[in-house]
Amino acid sequence: MPLQTGKDNMNTIESIAYDENSNEECLVYIKENNVYEPYIVITSDYDGNVLLLRKYLLADTMPFNENESHMWASYENGGYYEDSSIDKYLNAEFFNTIDQSVKDSIVNSTIVITDKSSLGVTGEISATISRKVFLLSLKELDGPESRASVAEGTTLKYFKDDYTRRVADLPNGEKSAYWTRTSATWETYTVITIGEGAGVGSADIDSGVRPAFCMKKDTGITQSENVVSGQTVYVIE
Repeated sequence: MPLQTGKDNMNTIESIAYDENSNEECLVYIKENNVYEPYIVITSDYDGNVLLLRKYLLADTMPFNENESHMWASYENGGYYEDSSIDKYLNAEFFNTIDQSVKDSIVNSTIVITDKSSLGVTGEISATISRKVFLLSLKELDGPESRASVAEGTTLKYFKDDYTRRVADLPNGEKSAYWTRTSATWETYTVITIGEGAGVGSADIDSGVRPAFCMKKDTGITQSENVVSGQTVYVIE
């Protein structure tokens, strides 16, 4: 039975976005290192494009910011997202695991982050940066409000409709907390994580990684019976 979409079966990534259909059948498969991985098509309008979020965490956990000494001076701003270890990793090493044809369809997104001046003083100032690949924020994931975090972006309907959807597994099925891009601003080196609830971790600890990126609304999708046994799924080639 062919899959149906919410826009007259149009073969575009926009047509299967959750906010266009309000159902959970909003997955598309993309190759990483020549292996198909499922992505949730979260919304058709994130900075004017379609937002995709990896369904599963990456196999390896990693620090938000590497620090072999595990000691943070306040001026190091370990909890700052821009050019952090994880930001660099997502836009270089991880990005290069994606098939070239898919990489060509990924667009730059303007994302809201916590400004460096807010760290360590529970500040409220935000900034914007442009990225191909990024982490979602506490606010976007519909995490609990905190007086020690800046509201980065707007809550996404996919998580507002069911907050349990923000919980994610490692590829082996084990649940794990994962990084948001949201600093915990009472210190200069702490970052908010998402698990069964929200937590806070020092930027140098290992936690899960859940990449997100955007594509143009008219990016083409096709159906395939060769990715998941016994199922017809959408893929981007």
